[in-house]
Amino acid sequence: MMIRIFSRAFPNTQHREFKHHSLTTSWRRITLGMAAAYIMPFYSGALASSVFTVAEISGTTVVSGTNQTLASVVSAGQQNTSTISSVSATVNQIYFTALSALQSSQLGQPDGPAALDASGSLTDPVATTTSTASDYATVGWNDAIQWTVTGTGSNIQEANPPVAFNHRWMMDNNTVDDYMPPTHLRLGGSQEFDGVPLFIHNIPYGEGNMGIVEGVYMQSENMRGSIAGVGVGDANGIATTDNFDAVARYTYAGPSSPVFTTTGAAVTAPDNLTHIPTFTSWGATFSNPLPQKWSDWIKAHNHVRMMTNELGASTGEIRTYAGVLTGYGANASGLITEIYTDGWRIFDQPSATANQIPGTSTADGSTPAIDTVWSDFTDPAIMFGVYTKAFANNVICYLPGPTPHAQPGDINDPTGKANNQTRSCEGIEYDLWDNDQTNNTAYMHGITVAYSGRSNPTADSYDMNLAGGNANMLEINGEWYSQNIASRPFASGSFGGPDYTQGSQKVVAEFDQSNSPGWVADTAWPGSSHDMRLTVWNTRNLDDTNNTNDYNDITTSMGVQVDGHNDIRSLSMDGTLQEHLEFNPATYPNGIALCGYSGCGFAVDRNGAAQLIADGTVTNGKSIYFNDANNVQRGNIWAGTDGAVHISQTAGDNGNVVVDARLKSNGAVNAPVSTYSALPTSGSVTGDQRYCSDCYSVTGSTSQKGIPVWWNGSAWTDAIGATVKY
Repeated sequence: MMIRIFSRAFPNTQHREFKHHSLTTSWRRITLGMAAAYIMPFYSGALASSVFTVAEISGTTVVSGTNQTLASVVSAGQQNTSTISSVSATVNQIYFTALSALQSSQLGQPDGPAALDASGSLTDPVATTTSTASDYATVGWNDAIQWTVTGTGSNIQEANPPVAFNHRWMMDNNTVDDYMPPTHLRLGGSQEFDGVPLFIHNIPYGEGNMGIVEGVYMQSENMRGSIAGVGVGDANGIATTDNFDAVARYTYAGPSSPVFTTTGAAVTAPDNLTHIPTFTSWGATFSNPLPQKWSDWIKAHNHVRMMTNELGASTGEIRTYAGVLTGYGANASGLITEIYTDGWRIFDQPSATANQIPGTSTADGSTPAIDTVWSDFTDPAIMFGVYTKAFANNVICYLPGPTPHAQPGDINDPTGKANNQTRSCEGIEYDLWDNDQTNNTAYMHGITVAYSGRSNPTADSYDMNLAGGNANMLEINGEWYSQNIASRPFASGSFGGPDYTQGSQKVVAEFDQSNSPGWVADTAWPGSSHDMRLTVWNTRNLDDTNNTNDYNDITTSMGVQVDGHNDIRSLSMDGTLQEHLEFNPATYPNGIALCGYSGCGFAVDRNGAAQLIADGTVTNGKSIYFNDANNVQRGNIWAGTDGAVHISQTAGDNGNVVVDARLKSNGAVNAPVSTYSALPTSGSVTGDQRYCSDCYSVTGSTSQKGIPVWWNGSAWTDAIGATVKY
């Protein structure tokens, strides 16, 4: 027997088999959504070819396995059929509407609408693996800013994008930046204890910013306002400079101009009103609420730094009041009417700690006034968003030392002190590698600090400052051929000594100073000025054919040269040698020689004995004093204005001047002249001789007065030992 209940056929079938008497019957239930109907049982097996027709089956017949009557099953199927037909009609309507607007050939094409391909991926124009900008791309946009400057030049910074890729960006969509090259930037970020490097790669190919790989600019102007100083860009540049420059990292720290200034009519505000501040100890109020743009900027920049034009001290590098924004007050329209600070202060004035009011009080009791040096506002002013000291680079290398028992720190320093294993720290190291096998075909410069000012800065300015209590403030480890220091005032030569040939010289160091003050010192010599060069040099006294490097053959000299080389990288004995000292001179080894312009005249030998190599002169009537072995002064030699050289005993000393050798005089020997009444007796020593002008000998007569006399210990006698007469 076969029972057929006919309706539409749908896909997705389920099969169930059940036993009816002795016949095997197969049921198929067709399903879609919640609909289930259209049952067709049929016999199979031995009676499969027989057909039994039933004219009518009652609707109350229960369909096995459903617990529903046949009438309810047929009714549910009819309802689902109606719903599906309605949905199908709606979908068909949408489909045909879309086909009328789009051609199927356009779907999924590079110049057509996006579509799903067979794999379900979205096709062109949004690629699934890369994103490409056809010309250039920018991210964000900065508004133009009007700076508070005076003069004939423009005070507008044109609008510009903060990030630009793949093209020279155009400021304000109008002005092309010719110096903005295509760039490539790769950034990475990750979690704690992960390391993701940052790579910036470029091939410098032109002048300005096109000649650098990475540029970092700190200033108030836009990037175009400070093109990297990298040349050369034209034929004239090639003719006047020495290289095509390229820079891996270019850092520029420029001046600070305020983002905006609240003051009087000197500044044209966006609302065309004045905004003169009235200062208080807690901040300031304004003559008119700040414009919307200024108000929005302040709200978006917490803790902004502020500088006033009110002088608060009579001395100091920075004398105007400064503050940091801590809050603000606004009206119902959201415009700022007052700003708050935790105090107005003067830099480096710690004594002024409270209740300072710009324009009213000062830190040192001086009279309040408005600054006219660093700003030209006639009304009180607050400049927002400034800095007063710029660091182009600030490198910190930190070593906490061994801390094996330290606990981890806070979020700012979570692992910096716990079981620290860092033992050494190099602040900055520049490794300059020269593998030039052709020798001296390229030159290398380490660090160049070039001050380019046109006037003198303050006296505490410097090009390099070595500070702190380190073991070595400056360490120079040059090779034997490296000149350690090259400068006009001081230069230090290489460590290698003079050649082995006798007479070879090598400069150790040189102190140089012009004989002219001011800028004249840098003019060409000798027409305008001369170089006075205090030089230390070594001289080899003997040929060292066996290269024994005997230090005894080296004389170290210190003396003055005049003029000579102008090249600070070429230390040599090429000037006119003046006076000098010789240590270990060739004529007196291990001694010292004192030399003048034409030669050496005095030396001390290795035993400490003085050697007069040339004549010696004692001038101005000065004496040479003589001390005995007990360091007691016994006498001196001096030249008197009487035309005589005097050998005198020390005052109060009764000793004699003794000549231990035979005394020979090629001139007259003149004894002191006295009358008999003036001949001394006290203090005379036996054998003393004098000339008595009114004495005569016992063998003579009164007519023969004037004879030499001698002291015999008790009386003055004549030549035959008789007491003289007078």
